[in-house]
Amino acid sequence: MQYEILSCTDDDAELIEEKAYLEFSTAVPPEPGAEDEEYHYKVTDAQGAVIGGCSLDIDARRTASISRLWVEGSHRRQGLASALIRECEKVAREKGCYLSIVGTFDFQARPLYEKNGYTVNDTMYGVPSGHEHYMLSKRLDRTAGEQVPPEGGSYEILPGTEEDADFLSERLREHDESFAPREHPYVAISKKVTDSSGRIIAGITGGVDGWNGTDIDGFWVDRQYRRRGIGSSLLRAFEQEAKEAGADVMFIEAYDWDAEFYRKNGYETVTGVLEDFPRGHTMYCMQKDL
Repeated sequence: MQYEILSCTDDDAELIEEKAYLEFSTAVPPEPGAEDEEYHYKVTDAQGAVIGGCSLDIDARRTASISRLWVEGSHRRQGLASALIRECEKVAREKGCYLSIVGTFDFQARPLYEKNGYTVNDTMYGVPSGHEHYMLSKRLDRTAGEQVPPEGGSYEILPGTEEDADFLSERLREHDESFAPREHPYVAISKKVTDSSGRIIAGITGGVDGWNGTDIDGFWVDRQYRRRGIGSSLLRAFEQEAKEAGADVMFIEAYDWDAEFYRKNGYETVTGVLEDFPRGHTMYCMQKDL
């Protein structure tokens, strides 16, 4: 088959991500009746100013992810961050989650998460340059809601809003850039392949962040067009554009059903493994030098 790799519109990219999600859901169906859920939490001072908070995402496969965890400098080391983590875990358990996942950098909160029972599953080196990024996890179905002794202070954790989440993101961004300024804005990358009628039969979306880290948001090839080299060609086109945008290394998350495809395309280094994620499967963190 002769085919051409084309750039995507926003609608094309959205379609590709939807197709990729449906493919993932075929391999790992959501739990019956479950939906993705998002929660935001905040702590305020006596004047009502937000001094800390975080977000909790729960997917339809009952995995929890903690993000945007931030505490104002003068209120750190008083147990507030641990209290926020425990609140997220409490809600996650109530929702039936079996696993909690977090990502953090070497200038953020790895020791905090480890103190709260999390284990490092993956380490990415050099993103941002000179630093490390960690993925950590904790089984919620094998650990009780243990209490980390507070280091002082008493706080009330309140429900937050999208505006609170945006505020936390901005504060966290300011903190991060004091250690590692971003080199450029996010560079979106999306490619597609169409058939003779113009219907999209394959595509890949993602991009390069300001620290030259890469991500793939959606990668899909229609079943009848597989094993013809289209996926490999799309991946190479994505890698080339990522390299031109400043990325030196591609980082991807593969699973037991597609890891071999990435190995054949040069992703020979496995930087981390997370067993039973999603439930009954294994995720592999892999990389390829560009």
